[in-house]
Amino acid sequence: MTGQIWLTAAEGVSAESVRFWGKADVEKSAPAWDHVRMNRSQAIAAAEHFLATVWGDKPPKDEALLNALDRLVAAYHETPHGDLTDAEIDAPRQDGPSLYKQVAERFPAYGYYPVADPAKSFDDALMTADAIDDLADLTLDMREVLWFAEHVSIDDAHFAFRLHHFHWGQHARELAIFLCGRLWG
Repeated sequence: MTGQIWLTAAEGVSAESVRFWGKADVEKSAPAWDHVRMNRSQAIAAAEHFLATVWGDKPPKDEALLNALDRLVAAYHETPHGDLTDAEIDAPRQDGPSLYKQVAERFPAYGYYPVADPAKSFDDALMTADAIDDLADLTLDMREVLWFAEHVSIDDAHFAFRLHHFHWGQHARELAIFLCGRLWG
C-alpha cells in the first residue's frame, strides 16, 4: 500500500508538498497493512485486533473501540466467502451470561441505548439496545472466527466471519453509533 494519496492543496501549501506528506503518511502506516494483506487474512487480523482492544490489560477508550469496530466492518468487504471443511465441526463457545457479566464489570459506564430499526414504521422503529450485549456477542463471534482459523482452516474462518455478519455486523454498527454519541454527541 505504498502509494500516493492525492489531496487538494490548502491555500498557501503547494500541491507537491501535500502529495509528499500524504505519501509519507501512507508509507508510515504501510508496513502493518502490507503485512496483513500479504501474510494474513484481514478478517483474522481485524478479529484479533478487536479482541485485543476489548480484552487487553485496560478497558479501551471509546475511540480505540470505535477504531476496532470499523476495522471489523471494513474487513468484511475484503474477506473471501470461504467454505466449510465439515459442517459437523462447532467451535467451543463461552457461556453467554458469564461473558455478559465479565463485559459489564469491564465496561461499567456502558448499558442500554436507543436505536431505530429503519425497516419498521415510525411508530414501531424505536428499540433499546445494550452496549454490554453488543460487546459480548461480538466477542463470541470473533472468538469463533479465530478458533476456526487456528483449529480448522482459514476457509472455515472466512465462512464463519461472513456468515455471521448479519449478527455481528448489526452489533458493530449500532455500538459504533453509541460510541459516536459518547464521543461527539
